[in-house]
Amino acid sequence: MIYLKVITWFFVIGSLFSVRTAYAEYSISILIHPQYNAYSSDTLFDVPSEYIKRPGLTSEQTIELTGGFQQPFNTYSYLLSTRNKLSDDRTSKTEVKVNELFMSHGIDNWELILGRRISSWGIGYGFRPLDVIQQYDQQSTSQQSMIGKNQFAWEYFTDMSSWSLLWVNPLQTEETENNKLESFVAKFSTNRENYDQHALFRYNNDNKLQFGLGRLQLISDSLSIHGSLLLCQKYQKQIHRLAGQTTTLLSFNYPYITKDYNNGLQALVGLNWSSITKHNIIVEYWYNEMAYSPHQWKALFKLAEQQQILLEQTPITKAPIHGNIAWTANATQAQSLAQHNLMLRWNYDANYWKPTVNILLSPDDKSYMTTILVTRAYNSFKFEAGVRMFNGANDSVYGGLIISHNVFMTFSGAY
Repeated sequence: MIYLKVITWFFVIGSLFSVRTAYAEYSISILIHPQYNAYSSDTLFDVPSEYIKRPGLTSEQTIELTGGFQQPFNTYSYLLSTRNKLSDDRTSKTEVKVNELFMSHGIDNWELILGRRISSWGIGYGFRPLDVIQQYDQQSTSQQSMIGKNQFAWEYFTDMSSWSLLWVNPLQTEETENNKLESFVAKFSTNRENYDQHALFRYNNDNKLQFGLGRLQLISDSLSIHGSLLLCQKYQKQIHRLAGQTTTLLSFNYPYITKDYNNGLQALVGLNWSSITKHNIIVEYWYNEMAYSPHQWKALFKLAEQQQILLEQTPITKAPIHGNIAWTANATQAQSLAQHNLMLRWNYDANYWKPTVNILLSPDDKSYMTTILVTRAYNSFKFEAGVRMFNGANDSVYGGLIISHNVFMTFSGAY
């Protein structure tokens, strides 16, 4: 019933825009993303399900309305969505979001933009150091549109280049859980026959000054190399107070604190090769200093191992121990996992089906994530099915996760 109401609401809005002006355009897209999750009992973060939710079957349904209309002086654009999440524990959650809603006004080569807009930038396929505004997860299997950032932007375009000045989350004085920290960004991009080049500056209260560079260089018709780096004056990590520091194994309060670091670096280098037989190979290495270091991961796993031993030895209630392990498990899921990363991606663009294999390796502990999927597109419809597996020792970045593998499908269509 809720889907019928949402679709009707979207059509009403679209009709209003169409009546308002003859230049109105809109489209509706539907995305269905079911997933089956399997979990490991060998991980050091294994605790009963009342401490860490382990949904076996989940499904996300998304309906998006995209469109815009023109007036004599301004253009208005929008992307509205409703998302419904289901799981086999019979929980359901529905959200209505304004992904984008902004006004643009053009004067010769200048454009003024005011409102909420999606701004996803950078060079890279597995990771994008220059994606400083949206920070989109390039390894996500979900194809949902992001929630844009409120911004005031002033952009200048030439035939080959663009300049952008952005005031993101204006007058937002405190950072929230939705990462709405106020920031100022300047970006330059140029697109030439044999290369693309990008540069940016960003300033906010948490990171202070950030400076980034990126370049994609064509070597031949079939080969290109690309790279990008981001230097950060300050950055933060969520650090466990007990990991590797004391002999105390349990905390009665949330044990994570935010710790500031100076002079952070994110860097990526890669190559992209395509053959006339429609094979494509991408190899990338990136370093992310904002993620946990090998020493920090080792300290977390050591603490979890000691807490698991305590579970077997203690005659008292196990709830405080389970709670401490769950704190660590939930916190590590939200981390950018490894500092050193190596990705190998292959796909073949057949006439109807497109198979893809993606391997993401953590060289420090030899753990890896493998994703195998196949895609079929027909007109405005697309079907995708795949499996993702996490492998490694129980004290490794990917082998230590509570999930062992998942199977997913995505069906999307636009009207």
